[in-house]
Amino acid sequence: MKRRTLLAAMGASVITPVQTKDIPDQAAATGWQNWSHSIAPQEADIVVPRDVATLKKLIGETAGGVRPVGSGHSWTGLVPCDGAIVKLDHFNAVRAVDTQAQTAWLGAGARLKDLSPVLAEHGLAFRNLGDIDVQSLAGATSTATHGTGRELPCLAAEIRGLRMVTGAGEEVEISATQNADMLPAAQVALGVLGICTEIQMKLVARHKLHRRVWFAPYDKVLSDSEKLWRDNRNFEFFYLPFSGQAMCITHNITEAETTPRASDEGGEGVMQLKALRDWLGWFPYLRKKLLSAAIADAPEEDVVGESWQLLSSPRNVHFNEMEFHLPPDRALEALEAVRTHIERYRRDVFFPFECRMTAGDKAWLSPFNAGPRISVAVHTHAPDEYEFLFTEIEPIFRSYGGRPHWGKLNRFTGDDMRAAYPKFDDFAKLRAEFDPEGRLLNPYLRSLFGVA
Repeated sequence: MKRRTLLAAMGASVITPVQTKDIPDQAAATGWQNWSHSIAPQEADIVVPRDVATLKKLIGETAGGVRPVGSGHSWTGLVPCDGAIVKLDHFNAVRAVDTQAQTAWLGAGARLKDLSPVLAEHGLAFRNLGDIDVQSLAGATSTATHGTGRELPCLAAEIRGLRMVTGAGEEVEISATQNADMLPAAQVALGVLGICTEIQMKLVARHKLHRRVWFAPYDKVLSDSEKLWRDNRNFEFFYLPFSGQAMCITHNITEAETTPRASDEGGEGVMQLKALRDWLGWFPYLRKKLLSAAIADAPEEDVVGESWQLLSSPRNVHFNEMEFHLPPDRALEALEAVRTHIERYRRDVFFPFECRMTAGDKAWLSPFNAGPRISVAVHTHAPDEYEFLFTEIEPIFRSYGGRPHWGKLNRFTGDDMRAAYPKFDDFAKLRAEFDPEGRLLNPYLRSLFGVA
């Protein structure tokens, strides 16, 4: 049986290579784009260094900037440059697994989806994952990528150590035994302190989760949300524009037997929402009526499986996304303001809004620094225009004290970041020490950190 078609789119030391296929040293010299193609094709060389020595040479000899890239599943200007775009596909090993301390040194370029099954073989797992797992470990942590859970921090907060090559060409380790005071700066660093080669992660015991998915009236979900976050390990919800309905998702640890999970038809569900927009965009009453009828017939999902197999889902329909992290006492008010604005003025929107909660941490540039945040994300279909996100939606998020996701659409300047992050200037000073010539900067980052 298929999963719902309406919006499921929503201790020994070891060295284990995650990938076995042969990886070239250099890919095509032009043509890199991000996942949604919102960034124009780049003319920079795309280089895949095989080892630290090659990476050091690359950083020291390349003119025009050197920027790392993972899966490209982001929308900000972190990657584009005139020099070299570095893929870390060769840096993918799982090393020094400590099953007692529940830590491991992981290749910075390995994809989360490839790391999870390898860690499971050692009885370990990531504490939490986002709703996709195609990102590289370095890309996900460097931008404070997160999942959901009132007591669960973002992925970067689980970092216990990093090894990198700095912009000055030096190999540096930041860990409990070396440069420990720098760890809060390095956990979320945008790839500007150095290019990470390995990351030591705090893990947890391998575990299964009980996943439930159901629809409920949006107003009821808002009124019940505090209890749902409190009572469940993971809780999030998606609001379907113009429907008055929300899709709720919970995950809780269980020792129950694994149950079969139906195939994911999320892409089909999103395209059904698009079809309703195309047919009935100017008739919101009919659109809501048809959506309500479809949702009423949607089956609930109730399955048990490995944590990493349930927390993340494929995203087969490309989109552009803006996500802001908001103070918990104002976040749902901000969500309601966004919903009201879009349903009044933007009948072209059909992608659901996503709402999640993440625990606080101490990383200097983490959006969750100094306390928990509730994240609200607005998506648009990749072919559709999205300038209104900057001009109409971002001002709403700003007015409620939101901090943008580092990898998602926003127009925060250096001054905006300085106001949002008390340690921003401290981080900028450390960046200048690690990369005095600005070799790891590009135009976006130079503007952000005020570097000529």
